[in-house]
Formats: sequence, structure tokens, C-alpha cells
Amino acid sequence: MSSSSKAKQLFLFIGNAAIHISWFHVLWGLIFEFQNQDEDTCNTVIRPRIITALIVSGIELLNSLLGLTKSKPHQVFLFSSVRMGVEVLLAPLLPCNSPQHLITVVCWTLDGIFRFGCFGLDALLSLFDVPSVATIKSVRYTVGPLLFPIGAGGEMFMALRAAKDGRPALYFAASLWPMFFYPLMKQLLKQRSRHFKKLREESAGSKKEE
Repeated sequence: MSSSSKAKQLFLFIGNAAIHISWFHVLWGLIFEFQNQDEDTCNTVIRPRIITALIVSGIELLNSLLGLTKSKPHQVFLFSSVRMGVEVLLAPLLPCNSPQHLITVVCWTLDGIFRFGCFGLDALLSLFDVPSVATIKSVRYTVGPLLFPIGAGGEMFMALRAAKDGRPALYFAASLWPMFFYPLMKQLLKQRSRHFKKLREESAGSKKEE
């Protein structure tokens, strides 16, 4: 591997590791510092960590803009901006420890841990000239499509919950969620289908050779 390729993989590894760690910090708080699920702890401990993780996750957009990944910048921006908007603008309108908010945050957190953990591990293997392991991508392409609709649903129900408190405009905002959800979910399913199709073809080819 050339020195420029190694530098690219090192940059990707560090960036993805940083995102992975920031979301793991959120998970740690949810498990070990939020047992009573009280509002004060949620606002003073959990929410600041969520905001930090969302900011650090901006590294993904930077990577796509620099052409270091195959991700399309406009899709990454849509994905990231919706989550940041939900947490900064919408979340303060309802209790931090509300079920809608917590379900959404748990999905974001698990997605960040699995997705960027897989990205980081792939980059680390490439850094040492080790071929990518199919299982890593299989995990990524399986967990993503499972968590994304639950998380997106949580975001929509956050908007509906806030709308009940005299904010009728949020009913309209909630109705727009499927429009943003569809292209991203379609992309996730397309990636998953492509990956497992490739695995089946490779498996069939190996059997023929035998």
C-alpha cells in the first residue's frame, strides 16, 4: 500500500474511532448513569453527550466531501442535519426522559457504535494490508436497516408529542418525515442487497471451483 493510501486509511480509522467512542460514551451514560431515568440526569449528563456525539459525527460528512468514502455528501448531510435538528430544536420541547426521545437516542447510539465501529475496523485492517472481512460489512448492512426505521419513527413521534402541547405546525413537520425517510432507507436496503448478492455469487463461484 502506498504512503498516501496508508494516510487515508489512518485518517478514516481515527475519524471513525472518534465517532464510535463518542456514541459509546452516550451508551455508557444510558446504562450506568441513568438507572432512575430522572429528568435532571437526562438534561445534565445524557443530552450534552448526545450533542457532542452528533458534532463528532460530522467527521462522516467531511470524509464524504473529501472523497475518502463512497457516501454521497448530500445524503450524509440530510442524515446528519435531521438528527442534529431533532436534538437541538425538537428535543427541548418535550421531557428529555420521554419514551419518544429515549427510544430515538438508543437507536442513534447503537447505530453509531455498530456503523462507525465497522467502518473503523475496516480501515484498521486496510492499514495493515489485511483483506476486508465480509462479516464486518454483513453486520453493518444488517444492523443499519433494523435500527434506522425505529429511530426515524422515534423522531416522528417526538414531533407528534411536541405538537400536542399547542404547536400544530409540528403536525405538518411530522408528516414530512416519510419523505426524508424513504430515500435513506432505500439506499440502506440497496447497499444491503448488493452486499449479500455479492456474497452469494462468491460462494457459488467457490463451490464451482471445488
